[in-house]
Amino acid sequence: MRARKRQLKITWREAWPIWLTFGLLFGFGAIGVWVLLPSAQTPVQALRPNEDATIGIGEVQANVPKLFSYPLESGSPVEFFVERDTANNMTVAFASCRRCYRAGHFRQGGQILCGRCNEPMVRAVAGQTPGAEKDCTQIPIPFNRSGDRATIRATSVLATFGQWYGSIASQNGADTGAGSK
Repeated sequence: MRARKRQLKITWREAWPIWLTFGLLFGFGAIGVWVLLPSAQTPVQALRPNEDATIGIGEVQANVPKLFSYPLESGSPVEFFVERDTANNMTVAFASCRRCYRAGHFRQGGQILCGRCNEPMVRAVAGQTPGAEKDCTQIPIPFNRSGDRATIRATSVLATFGQWYGSIASQNGADTGAGSK
């Protein structure tokens, strides 16, 4: 004896909760991807030799570092950033730490992460003297602030780099680039 195949007929009145569930899941997934994807990152602003960087407070978004690239005497660039917090306090520091200098850095979600450790680097605050050992601390660069403008002198970048990164940069010859990944 043969069994008869039964066909299941579902009408739209019975299937709408299924379609609504899939639609809501797709919508929440699309919104989640949109929120979690990083926004377009601003390009690194390249400076010429002996050029000072001048930037206004309004030009820097709160808690989003703005990167600059300055050429060293060897011709290779070193990158530093300017960042302001919500209270309009500004931070200027090198984008690479002393331990992982050659590994570079990358940006993710408004933070600068170490290229070797893949973790946010600790920032030395103004006036703090980092330890003699090579650690994952970003070195601050002295800058002048007058009103709503900050000026980072080329001589300050070179002097601070020479003081804190000079021995690291001179290791293994001319490879002194601290480029981002």
